[in-house]
Amino acid sequence: MSKVIKNLKFMALTMGVCGSALLAPVQNVQAAEFTPEQVKELEVLFKKFLAENPEVILKSVDDFRVSEEKKTQQSAQENLAAYNDYFADTGLPMAGNPDGDVTLVEYFDYNCGYCRKAYMDILTILKEDTNLRVIFQEMPILSPSSKVMAGYAMAAHAQGKYFEMHKALMDYRGGQGDEAYLKLAKDLGLDLDKLKIDIKSADLLASIDKSSAMARDLGIRGTPGFIIGDEIYPGYIGLKGLRDAISAARAAQSKK
Repeated sequence: MSKVIKNLKFMALTMGVCGSALLAPVQNVQAAEFTPEQVKELEVLFKKFLAENPEVILKSVDDFRVSEEKKTQQSAQENLAAYNDYFADTGLPMAGNPDGDVTLVEYFDYNCGYCRKAYMDILTILKEDTNLRVIFQEMPILSPSSKVMAGYAMAAHAQGKYFEMHKALMDYRGGQGDEAYLKLAKDLGLDLDKLKIDIKSADLLASIDKSSAMARDLGIRGTPGFIIGDEIYPGYIGLKGLRDAISAARAAQSKK
């Protein structure tokens, strides 16, 4: 019995799971090798061991989380390589230099406060860096109005005025709704009749869904999220973070 208990302690220290799952190996083994009485005794001893050594669970959880993060990052990098042709498309919503040596991709939501900060950072960088290409990818996840605004931006893109509408929506601070967004579009000189048709287009809605799905494939779960060169940056990284990431991407490219 002492040997069995020693083995159980070893399992507790080496397994990468927690909670009830820690007892699963005991339950799997016991039916074949132990009597019902022994099973109960082993479970009591196992639970006692965990109660007296809670750090085992914490370490198991931490190890499991690190392992899963590594898998997610690896999968995201593989997916990013597969999307190279997509991001090379000159028809995507963009700003800056179409032939820039570094591409910055932003996933964002118009209702996201940090996205508004990132928007100001990007405007600053576009003034500083004339060799940067910026691609905008809609990721409307915060509210129904987020998707409505994304639709207006993409409908403006169909008229060649994406960035103008993007800026208007990012700068806008009034009440939400079609009336307000149509006024922004009118002020930009957009064809409102065409806009109203395009915003309901199945292709337009599919493009928004596609960009959101791609973000998930790239490990971006919230907004904003960035791809700069060959690196993925989930979350807001600030003006300095963007500058440093662009410099790193440029340096990496010069070595290829």
